[in-house]
Amino acid sequence: MPGGDWEVRGLFGNEYALERAVDEIKKMDKPPEFAVLDRRNLRVVLSKKDSETNKLVKNIIIIAHGFVESDAPLGVFDKKKAEAKAKKLKADEEKRQRNAKKQH
Repeated sequence: MPGGDWEVRGLFGNEYALERAVDEIKKMDKPPEFAVLDRRNLRVVLSKKDSETNKLVKNIIIIAHGFVESDAPLGVFDKKKAEAKAKKLKADEEKRQRNAKKQH
């Protein structure tokens, strides 16, 4: 499937569970585009219109003892994660500045 406009992200407790999910996705009649992001994270990109494949992918993740971390339009998860990281960095910087003022 060339590209897509929806993504499902799965988080797994270990590599074996991730491998099981990947194997099951590969066995699908028309496997969607997917990427193993690291040892515990999987991203599956599919068409928003294909709700049956979406449900199947989410079930595969859950059956493989994973957690569906995101089921949203493509890019939304990365954007939210980046915003949260920026907010945390800003809060940490403000905390450092307050502590520096208290020490002087």
